[in-house]
Amino acid sequence: MRGTINALNQEDAVAELQALGSDVAGEVLADAMNHTGNQARKLLRAGMDESFDRPSSWVKNSIYMQNATPAEPEVALWIKDGKLGGKGRGFDEWFNPQVEGGQRLNKGSEKMLREIGVLPAGRFIVPAAGARLDGNGGISRGHMTQILSGLKAFGRAGSDHNATGSRRSSRKGHAAAFFVMKRGATPIGIAERRGQQVQMVLAFVRQPQYRERFRFYDIVRRVAEDDALIETNIDLAVVKALSKRRGRRR
Repeated sequence: MRGTINALNQEDAVAELQALGSDVAGEVLADAMNHTGNQARKLLRAGMDESFDRPSSWVKNSIYMQNATPAEPEVALWIKDGKLGGKGRGFDEWFNPQVEGGQRLNKGSEKMLREIGVLPAGRFIVPAAGARLDGNGGISRGHMTQILSGLKAFGRAGSDHNATGSRRSSRKGHAAAFFVMKRGATPIGIAERRGQQVQMVLAFVRQPQYRERFRFYDIVRRVAEDDALIETNIDLAVVKALSKRRGRRR
């Protein structure tokens, strides 16, 4: 996904800038477009707060802006395609279903549970009543690690994350705590037993379908088509450039 902002509709304002000289005009226009792009980025982040339940900093910092230059006075905004920590799914993969709608992609934990035969084909996981949640409403990383460890789902041979028969691992009790809960012969989730208490921590569900939630294109388009905003930013950039030139003459 990608949105752009430029001054193609500001012909009169751009023509007036030429009186400052082509070099200054390019600098002013680039400055104005960058200011407009930053305003759009703030609106996109505000849109995340409205669209998502407690979006994490990972989500809110995923908007990338390519600055305008005097030679190319156009700002581009998009969702970063990099991956968290250099691994896993990229920002854009996570966002696409939120912007376009459609099916949720597989999580790494789901892939691991399928590989050991715990999660049936076509099923996905969601937090159940016994899951410990993080500040963003998802299952906490620590609790998920305990579940995957107890079920020996970490794929690397000899992984320190998998529960073992060692004394230290036995004290944690993860290997004995987690098991697949079934309704008849059908797996329906993963439960955790601690003492006399048994709670379902993960439920197996059909593939979640997302509706359009985050209006990325609408937000960028609204800013790009706000002539009054762009004209104001050009005026501010002109004042800034003229002040700078006066300062150099002193």
